[in-house]
Amino acid sequence: MSYKNPAKFTGYDLRRHVLGCRLENYFKKFQHKLKIHFRNLKSLVRYCLRLTLCLVGLGFCFSLTFSVQQTFALEGQALPKNWKKISLQKMKVRVIDGDTFDADLNSNGKFSNPEERIRLLYVDTPELSKSHKGKDPKFGLPAKGFLSSVLAKTRTVLWVDPSNRTGNYGRLLAVLEVKGHNINLALIKQGHSYFDTRYSGPEDFKTYAKAEAYAFEKHLGIWSLRNSRKRYLLRMRKEGKTVYSRKNPYFVSKIQKAQSINLSKFNGRFVRVRGKIKNIKTLGKGAKLIYLYHQRMKKGLPVISFENQRNWLGLNKIRKGDFLQIEGFATLYKQKQWQIRLHRAVLLD
Repeated sequence: MSYKNPAKFTGYDLRRHVLGCRLENYFKKFQHKLKIHFRNLKSLVRYCLRLTLCLVGLGFCFSLTFSVQQTFALEGQALPKNWKKISLQKMKVRVIDGDTFDADLNSNGKFSNPEERIRLLYVDTPELSKSHKGKDPKFGLPAKGFLSSVLAKTRTVLWVDPSNRTGNYGRLLAVLEVKGHNINLALIKQGHSYFDTRYSGPEDFKTYAKAEAYAFEKHLGIWSLRNSRKRYLLRMRKEGKTVYSRKNPYFVSKIQKAQSINLSKFNGRFVRVRGKIKNIKTLGKGAKLIYLYHQRMKKGLPVISFENQRNWLGLNKIRKGDFLQIEGFATLYKQKQWQIRLHRAVLLD
């Protein structure tokens, strides 16, 4: 049946024809409105996508610009006191990795190694070249980038301890301050480094330990991945230290009594014990055994210590009867004697 010739229809057929025409017109109008609607909807979607992309890009740029300032807001403590101050204002610098850089201290336009090479204290960022520690550019490059970004700023200052000026390789040991904030501490808290005490220990030990625990618990930087966490914890263990965090399986959070502790229960774990000195025995190569009173050990609970540790811990003048808090790994020496490998000691009242 065709709707083109209405004159041919009468009665019921005519009504069908009229209804069909109306439906056809309605459908055409609906189709037209639908096209307009979708055209407007597509424009709205495109606009929203463009706006979203602009906001994301702006946020990314904002984070790049202010990430360092936000880091500074979290730091800014534990700066050295009574150390020599060296200004790096308008001085040429060259970053080697996350914890080492060169500075033109002589202002001759050249870098002299090791005289003008600075090694930051209390940090040990991942290596960028082959080393006995292993190469780890995945976390080493961000650490280097962070150091480069802060050195590009104004009001940069080096703090050098006159009594501990250079390290094993003749490099200048220092704490870096930028705009009043401690960059060594920031490297630790951002997870770019663990807390390193091989060269010396800071006066405010707890601040650095808390910064390291914060990065560890927040899974930042070197602590972000399971394999990386395991690798750096093992590396620290070889150096006789660990992260002071309840989430660290090596760390025993509860402080023990030296007179009653059973070290065999803490084999390979980091313990903290308190007790009085019973005796001190001098060994070869600057090593000493510090014996704490113990109810089952006749000689006492042995703590092995070394000269460099005692120097920066201020333990050279300790004597029998002094009350100490000893911190370190519980180990079995030559499969015969349980002892604590000293990492840190605090003289208590």
